[in-house]
Amino acid sequence: MYRIIDVETENTGSDVLKDNKRIISVQIGDADKQELYYDDSKDPQHGFAKAKRQIASLLSQGYVFAGYNVLGFDIPLLKQFLKVEIPEVNIFDLCQTPRVTELKNRKFYTLEEVCGQCNIEVTHKRKMNEKAEKYKNRQDIKDLASAKARELVNNKGWSFDFSYNRVLNKIAGGNAIYDAYQEFVRSGGKKDTLFYEYAIGDVICEYRLLKKLK
Repeated sequence: MYRIIDVETENTGSDVLKDNKRIISVQIGDADKQELYYDDSKDPQHGFAKAKRQIASLLSQGYVFAGYNVLGFDIPLLKQFLKVEIPEVNIFDLCQTPRVTELKNRKFYTLEEVCGQCNIEVTHKRKMNEKAEKYKNRQDIKDLASAKARELVNNKGWSFDFSYNRVLNKIAGGNAIYDAYQEFVRSGGKKDTLFYEYAIGDVICEYRLLKKLK
């Protein structure tokens, strides 16, 4: 028995792990039913205390929590910010399946790229990417991306253009997600918001990917 577990974070910096300020939402579900819990919820049924109880309940029933790069991102952040520990035996990382390993060896790294190779729709990603475009033109974000890119050039030996584009995408994407989250909170947690669609979209596409890889 599997359930996807996925988190979104407040991260408007350039480092995927080090710049996280907090977890803003936890999503659990499969292709048919999804649950979203978020940090600023005024309803206890959608807060993190309920998320922790749900995770504990599913673990007691023998569920395995799956997801794309959960071992490198979601699981350690759940432990760091929410003090939630999931035993290794109850974790299945889609990145470790032979098909994804093969794709990554061919330079396909992101969930979006892997889903594309497996013919799984990721419309929700494209909508958030469109929102991120406006941040790429802001001078403060371009200046920050330039500074961080120079650090990568010095530390890793990458080219400036490669480093800049990599960092700019991360910073702009993080700003777009957090902006969408704030809109979601102001709406009272409505499902017809970009953030909800984005967060739940990951759960659905990751579960569909799981079914193809298992």
